[in-house]
Order: sequence, then C-alpha cells, then structure tokens
Amino acid sequence: MIEAEHLTFRYPNKKCDVLTDITLRLTKGRTVITGASGSGKSTLLALMNRLYPDNCDGIVTGRLHLFDRSYDTYEAGEVNRRVGTVFQDPDSQFVMQTVEEELIFTLENFAVARDEMMARVTTMLEALHLTDYRHRTIHDLSGGEKQQIAVACALIGRPEWLLLDEPLAHLDPETAHHFVRWLDGVAQTVNVVVIEHRPYIWGDFFNRQIKLVSGRIDYDGPFIVRPDYAFSPIKVERGKEMLFHIPELKRKTFQLAASELKVAEGDLIAVLGRNGSGKSTWLRSLARKHREVGLVPQSPAHLFVTNDVTRELAYGHNRPIEDVLTRLGLESVRDHHPLSLSHGQKRRLAIGVMMLSNKQLIAFDEPTAGQDEVSLRALYDLMVERTRSGQTILFVTHDLSFARIANTYYLMCDGDLSGPYDASLWDEKELLRTHGLLMVESR
Repeated sequence: MIEAEHLTFRYPNKKCDVLTDITLRLTKGRTVITGASGSGKSTLLALMNRLYPDNCDGIVTGRLHLFDRSYDTYEAGEVNRRVGTVFQDPDSQFVMQTVEEELIFTLENFAVARDEMMARVTTMLEALHLTDYRHRTIHDLSGGEKQQIAVACALIGRPEWLLLDEPLAHLDPETAHHFVRWLDGVAQTVNVVVIEHRPYIWGDFFNRQIKLVSGRIDYDGPFIVRPDYAFSPIKVERGKEMLFHIPELKRKTFQLAASELKVAEGDLIAVLGRNGSGKSTWLRSLARKHREVGLVPQSPAHLFVTNDVTRELAYGHNRPIEDVLTRLGLESVRDHHPLSLSHGQKRRLAIGVMMLSNKQLIAFDEPTAGQDEVSLRALYDLMVERTRSGQTILFVTHDLSFARIANTYYLMCDGDLSGPYDASLWDEKELLRTHGLLMVESR
C-alpha cells in the first residue's frame, strides 16, 4: 500500500518536523502503530490516505508512493476508493443527520447504483450489529456509538485497506471485545492499520508493529503481546460532604433518571457503564446544574479560548503553570496553538487547565482516551495531588485498569445511576457483566 523513503513532514511555520526520515514499506496484513502521544502516529496515518497536502497544510519531502504511484499524482479523493479511514474524533467525519443518510452519502460518493444502496446499508448494519441505529440522529449518539458508525461508513465502500486511529478509545470493554472479534473476520478481506496505545486489548490480532519515537521509526518488526499496565487505588482523606442534585432529563433515546450525588472533598470517583448508557449526558447535566463543577468533555477543543498553550494554562488565575506544563508533556508545544495539537495533547491541555482551576469538583469525560502510559502516570500523580489538596475528582472512563485508582464507583445503565460502590465492585462479576464491564464471549 505504502512505500516511503526518507520521508519527512512538517507543518508550515514550524521549526521541527513531525515525521523525520521515515523509510517504510507497508504490505498486506495487520499492522499496529504505537508510540507516545504526539509522536506523529496520526500524521503518518493521514499521509497513508493522502490527506496531505491537499486537505491539510503540510510540507512533504522525500519519496512517498501509494499503491505504486507517487502520492502527488492522485486526484483529490481518488485514493479513498481503496482506503477507508476512521479518525480519533468521529464527529469530524459526519456530514448527514441520520446513520442511514450518512451511509448512503458515502455510497453516493462512490457512485454506487441507487438500487444497490439500501441492500449494502442493511448488510453493513447487520454485520456490525447496528441495525437499531439505522434511523438514529448521529448527534444524539454517544462517543462510542459514533465510533462504530464511523467504522461502518469506512467499510461500506469495500476498501482494500482500513485505517483506524484509536478505534477502541471510546468503547466499553464488552463492545471493544466484540469489535475486535468482528474485525478479525473482516480482516480476511481487508488489510488493517491501527493506531493503538493499548494493543494488549487486541490479543494476537496484529502480525506487525511499527513504533514511533519523536517522529522517527524506533521499531519495525513482529508484534509481541505484552501485558497491560496496572494502577493502584489512590488513598484519599475525605473532608466536608457535598450534595449534588441532577434533574431528570428526557431524550429521544433514553430517559435520564433524577439522581443525587453525595461526595466529599478529596473523593476520587469513577462512573462506569456501556456505550450509550447516559454517562456523558449525566456528566453534562451535573456541570450545567452546578457552577462549582468544572467539566472537560470528550471533545476538549471546545474549551480553548486563547491562541497558545501557555496562555491557555494561565487563563483566569495567577497560579504557576510550569510544573503542570512539564508533567503533562506539553513543554515542547508550549508556544503552539491549542487547536494544532494532537488529540492526546489537546486532552492533556484541557485536563491541565481544569486542574489549575478553583472548581470544587472537577469532572472528566474519558480523560484516558488517546493517552500513552507515561501520560497516564502523570495524570495519576496530578489526581493524587489535587484530591489531597481537597478537590473532588469525578471521571467517566472505559479504561478499567485506570478506573481502579478510584475510591468510589457509580454505574450507569439506560439512564439510571446506581451506587456508590467501593473496591469490592470488582468481585461482583454479574454486576460488571450487566453493565458491559466484562469482556465476555459474544452471545
């Protein structure tokens, strides 16, 4: 698919290259691309489907061939007939209102005959177990549900190659397990390239691994399965108790039940549940109802109000920012515009901004998505400090390894919040199963 020789990529007006001296030959199979957040993984993926230089500003030097042709000989969109792509933020890919309309729009772009379209849509939704979503409004879906729809849109054109950027980041453990099993079958007819920070979840799915370090290839060889990282619970000292009321909310897809959240200063709380169970909606309702709650949503770029990283961290307070800047791995991009950062860097910046705020309760929606282990360790340390200083932290996550740092847990199912639970929750196998928190076999 791709043949690169001494390939270098740089954004305009930047002194440093994002990718440097990349020599690579990508052949059929299943490849995982790993590396620290900001190491150039997503940029490399964008070069594979020829987003650069026509669709995004960038300077490419060196040799780059796609399917035995130089990348600059392709017409806009031509290579996408053979390459399907799902980006980190699936919202950036959707243009239509409903799932069915989005799938049809994709087929229209490929000039598929109209009498064939509906059958193709039905087959794809059935294969992905997404039939119930056919007439749903995309805007109303959860982040994990949108991810699955984006995959359906990428595959419905029947590409030869499928490029996936962190496809499991917003999926609950059960859905992630089913997705990998399903893709294992699909990959008999399509070649797969995946960017992944936690490849252990995929088992022995991959046969090749490419590791990037600061924009260079550090390893290119057979994939070796390694165990997941582990985190220990953070010991907290609970202070004054606070009561938060979240009102009932009716939506087209579910009804969010009224609930009360009783927390204490210094608490560290994890909210867990399936995709589409109402976690993000509940979190937004909590933040809207109570001004003392600071929220970092799944798409943190909406929070940014300045034009460089240091100003963003310093905005609205007089606290020193250098420690947070360094510990969150943002020192090298301190003068960059927040919107020019990688997905993982944007999330860390938003986390840093909220950590420096004076909010009584800080709420994070999927703070671990797109983060490497070093970044997660830094986040862990910051959470230790903030809780010990009396701030209360609440986070929604599908990363069950990181979730174990909490001292209190709540579960969400179809808009209903249950809890609190303590660490004994992890021994309640049936309770975990009913909330999609066990990687069980497909039923």
